[in-house]
Amino acid sequence: MLEGNIQSAQRMALYVLLVDSDRAALMEQAETVQSMGHYCLSATSSDEAIQLFSSRPEINLVICDAKLSGETGLDLVGKLGESCQNGRSFLSILLTASPSVELAVQAMQHGVIDFLSKPIARDKFSAAIERAALRLVASGPSLASARVEDSIAHIQTSLSALMDKLGVSQRDETDSDEDVAAAMANPNAIHPSVLKAIIKARRNRQKYFEGDLFSDPSWDILLELTAAHIENRQESVTSVAIAASVPASTAIRKIRELADRGLVRRWTDPADARRIFVALTDDATRRMLAMLGSVENAPII
Repeated sequence: MLEGNIQSAQRMALYVLLVDSDRAALMEQAETVQSMGHYCLSATSSDEAIQLFSSRPEINLVICDAKLSGETGLDLVGKLGESCQNGRSFLSILLTASPSVELAVQAMQHGVIDFLSKPIARDKFSAAIERAALRLVASGPSLASARVEDSIAHIQTSLSALMDKLGVSQRDETDSDEDVAAAMANPNAIHPSVLKAIIKARRNRQKYFEGDLFSDPSWDILLELTAAHIENRQESVTSVAIAASVPASTAIRKIRELADRGLVRRWTDPADARRIFVALTDDATRRMLAMLGSVENAPII
């Protein structure tokens, strides 16, 4: 699957918008982009970049310097994102001559997929563009509906065979409303080793099936935060992203969605304002412990 994606990325023609006030740097970047078989446009200011972006809907990758005349590169990325309509999307790469942890965090919060320090070696610049192409191949409509349905059917068949082998009944044994209410009122404690085994089992799915079939990390984030609660440790947004095996930008977006649902809470580290901690709310903790306690003997979750 990965090899197929790499070949597709190599064949995919990107439409790149380069934004840098340094014309010499623009020329060097454009040469690299074109040598890789991609199309590119160049802009030396934010206004010029916005005009090109709005007039050329085929642009799907923006590579910009962190410092532009009058505003930052992240300001530009934000404006371009706000201007997208009718499902249009793009990826962005940020370049900077003054890298810092704070800027890297801000870049992730803006959904930037790569953060490169100037001066940039040609091979590193090329590698970043190849990674962008891979992301576009993976996130785009590369699989027809029939192939998706076939993959899902394959998973269902494999899971049914596994359950038969383990002697697990496939009849509907979902808890009744009364069972759920009782579990919520008195949630059973789940042993940390059991929870770790569940998390490990979920991660193992990607060894057997394509990773994009399990693309929503919300449940993995809730499991990780439940483990943190049981083990009495604090989790930062960064550590949650690593545990859920997703980019920080994805973790930030999902944590925001979970917070909006009242399932997690966030707060700034008093000792370091750049770090954000995250934890389950009391209600979410009760729900997770009740649910996990009710299926503790299940072979997989």
